[in-house]
Amino acid sequence: MSCHFQHHLHSSRTLCIQSDLREILFRDFWQDVALQATQIRMSSEAVWALWEQDSYEFLVLLFAALQAKKQVLLPPNRVSDLEKELAAEQIYFLKRSESSDKKHQEIFVFDDAFLNQAQVYFYTSGSTGQPKKIPRTLQQLFNEVCGLDASFALPEQAVAIATVSHQHIYGLLFKLLWPLASGRSFYQKQLAFPEDVADIQKKIAHLQLPNYVISSPALLKRWTKDVLLQDCITVYSSGGKLDAGVRPYLNSPITEVFGSSETGGIAHRQQDDALWTPFANVDIQAQEQQELAVKTNHAFSTDWILTGDKVELTETANPKSPFRLLGRLDRIVKLEEKRLSLDAIELKIADLNAVQQCHVLVYEKEHRQILAAVAVLTDEARQHMQEMGKAAFVAQLKKQLSEKLESIAIPRQWRFLSLMPQNAQSKLNKQYLKSLFQPMQLPVVLTQQIQDEQLNLALEFSPELECFKGHFPNFPIYPGVGQIGFIQHFAKQHWADLQWCNGFEQLKFQDLIRPYQCVDLSLVRKAHKVSFELKQQDNKTLASGRLLFAVSAAEE
Repeated sequence: MSCHFQHHLHSSRTLCIQSDLREILFRDFWQDVALQATQIRMSSEAVWALWEQDSYEFLVLLFAALQAKKQVLLPPNRVSDLEKELAAEQIYFLKRSESSDKKHQEIFVFDDAFLNQAQVYFYTSGSTGQPKKIPRTLQQLFNEVCGLDASFALPEQAVAIATVSHQHIYGLLFKLLWPLASGRSFYQKQLAFPEDVADIQKKIAHLQLPNYVISSPALLKRWTKDVLLQDCITVYSSGGKLDAGVRPYLNSPITEVFGSSETGGIAHRQQDDALWTPFANVDIQAQEQQELAVKTNHAFSTDWILTGDKVELTETANPKSPFRLLGRLDRIVKLEEKRLSLDAIELKIADLNAVQQCHVLVYEKEHRQILAAVAVLTDEARQHMQEMGKAAFVAQLKKQLSEKLESIAIPRQWRFLSLMPQNAQSKLNKQYLKSLFQPMQLPVVLTQQIQDEQLNLALEFSPELECFKGHFPNFPIYPGVGQIGFIQHFAKQHWADLQWCNGFEQLKFQDLIRPYQCVDLSLVRKAHKVSFELKQQDNKTLASGRLLFAVSAAEE
């Protein structure tokens, strides 16, 4: 099978299956790219930021910009702060241009010179610190696609269906670039729920093509046995460790992919406790402290790259050796001159009957390092905590842990959530978890979904929120003015051109928000108006209305 972008320039095969099931052919896609490249070439900017929710539009603009010899920056989000930072560097977001020259013909040449000149910048997830920009050439991305094709035996024609964003390197490679280079297809829309995946598989069954699903541990964890996949070869999972015991809930094999923004894909496996197998174009070795080092033709560097992961190789002299991951080396911390493994502490806490999941971290307060834990409790334990009070419940947990851990290794501060917060790439947001131990002005964002001009957030109202303090001492409720405050914050954070709120329409506050409550917030934008609805998870409406915003002149 041929795996190269140029091999399918004039193909009459289907590349993209749209939301309404209409099909876009390879040759039509490349004509679209040619038209956009002509427009982009006329701009003076050398670097463009690209944030586009529609996968087809994203792919057109990406290749058009590269064909126009521009560099492309793929930011992790399009929040107002980042947009302002980029604008200060004279980097602006790329948009589709309408062109009347439909007969324009562009000759695409994917030679070595072009592939090595065309440059894309990715951001790391920022889960362990400030996001870093990682450069990759189109040649390196193409090398990774070839590595995928050599490592996985997919049929010649298969449809990629994704629940992850193409803005992240995992989604971009598996959903878009792999089909584009190999003559396969992708379904245009990013899906949000297991039921959505099964529904689309039924709708495209008439094509009589197999499919593969690109997903994440966060979504696969929510799978149930009654959601059946159809015509599915495999489900890919990346972005974090897949919980043990998830695989039996799916009627399709799950292929876990291990990698990072710095290295690209490193290895894969198909069973919970199986060893990891390096990709066909990846060499590995264990260096000092058993740290995994990776060398591949698809990383930003051709040298050995240290990953920060501790490994055990089955064949130390073999660069293709299967290996076992032993945790992160950067999770060994020194507290009061004592070396502690945060991974080991987490395992002991997770052994408690009350705890489903936990994350242990160290944060600084008044020049002292504090050991803290964020935990997801069982439903029964969560109910028990609310009845007896947090202080008494934590004392009970600490007493149980004193039998498993030395006193310095028992977290001093605790936060209890119904779900571990995930970032836009469905990864555990470790930096965000640290912020939960600062004075809390905003409810906790557990998950977020973006669809066109709509933003959906799952929020949890931690009892530590400032708005609960003194309102009221024996019966805390979250005030309406506080609700308007965080709704404005999330709207302005998501839509960068919104400036200040200068009016309201049809405000209704229909029920109370109490500590530990989980609420779904939906924001829908039309021009300068943002409608909101706060609902309990049983679908009961708590508040609704519209906020009227001033909009920056450039966007009006």
